[in-house]
Amino acid sequence: MTMFRRKSGDEAAGPLDRADDVAAPRAPAVREKLDCALGALAELEEQVAEYALEAAERKAGAADKLAGHRAKIEAAKTAADELAAALRLAERLDRQALAVGAAQMRAVQLAEFKKEFAEREKAMGAVLDAAAAMAKAYGEYSEATLRALAAAPTGTVIPPMFMGPENSYGPAFGPGERMILAELYRLSPERSDGIGKFVLPFARPTSEMTRNKPEEMPAGIDELRAAHNAIISSVTHQVERMDGLAMQAAEVITDRKDAA
Repeated sequence: MTMFRRKSGDEAAGPLDRADDVAAPRAPAVREKLDCALGALAELEEQVAEYALEAAERKAGAADKLAGHRAKIEAAKTAADELAAALRLAERLDRQALAVGAAQMRAVQLAEFKKEFAEREKAMGAVLDAAAAMAKAYGEYSEATLRALAAAPTGTVIPPMFMGPENSYGPAFGPGERMILAELYRLSPERSDGIGKFVLPFARPTSEMTRNKPEEMPAGIDELRAAHNAIISSVTHQVERMDGLAMQAAEVITDRKDAA
């Protein structure tokens, strides 16, 4: 299926958009004249019987009238034949003009088609460059996640915690795929025709996300920072509690030694 969408505003103005650049068809005017000539010829042919009858009855001057009428009929036939030939020529020229106009229109469309493909290639190049940067950054995030897990103080437990409205961003300590998808959905641009958003194919919103307007969704990094602060606070309290219990135990052991 071939589609061609013109741009709005001044950008859409082009040589094929102006009516004065398209020649008016020539055949309709000639066809109108031919119809008039054929009508006149028909009237003359209807009158010939009357003049022929008068001539047959040898009325005075009837023969001259019939001869003159025959000349009129022949002239009318000649005019009709000439107009018929002119109409065939005008129709052919109109078809040629339409073909030239269609070719010019397709040339403009083809140029626009090539231009949009160049823009498409440029845009996808930017997408893939961003994908490369994203892949590199995600690798760094994954390495940091593994190091954070290994660095957790002995005896502590990282509390399970979810992020985003209705937990739609997924677990705070993990691969983070739902948070990434939510962020891609949140940042997806509006279509120029105003009937929706352009969302990356793999970032279709979950049912939780669709209940929230993208512009009202919190930024993923803000949710992650808040979750990190909560996790660090929890682990800090666990460490302080274990330190306190260890100090208490040390004091009890010291008192027992002194008593002995």
